[in-house]
Amino acid sequence: MRPRFIVLACIVGLALAAIVRNERAAAPISAAATARPAPALPGLTISERDRDAIYDYYGVDHPDGGCPPELTKESSGCLPAGGGRGSWAVGRPLPGQVIPYPLPAVLLGHLTPPPNGYQYARVGDDVLIIDTRSRIVAGAVAGIAATRTSP
Repeated sequence: MRPRFIVLACIVGLALAAIVRNERAAAPISAAATARPAPALPGLTISERDRDAIYDYYGVDHPDGGCPPELTKESSGCLPAGGGRGSWAVGRPLPGQVIPYPLPAVLLGHLTPPPNGYQYARVGDDVLIIDTRSRIVAGAVAGIAATRTSP
């Protein structure tokens, strides 16, 4: 009697699994699942703690909580006048020829993780927060010209 019950339970379980699978396959795809991701919103703020960690790692002299002399403190980081450099600007995508390089793991360990879909990257002498899909620059810490050699 017991082997028959086990066989019957297995058959019923497989039948139910097949029914559930067919219902999932036939279900229409929701509009939320097919919606395109929202465009990147520039203006992420890099905290003073993160800015200090970046400058300390690259050996840049700056006043506590401030920016190096040639830069001004903006909501999205320490930036030159105009909000960007020749190869990038906050709120605009990086040009295709500009290659962003990852930051060293040691430095990333001292920074607040960026929001999902964003990453820290180095472009020239600048550290940027970039949307990984659109390559839009959302925040920046400019002017990290190193006094010590770092990748």
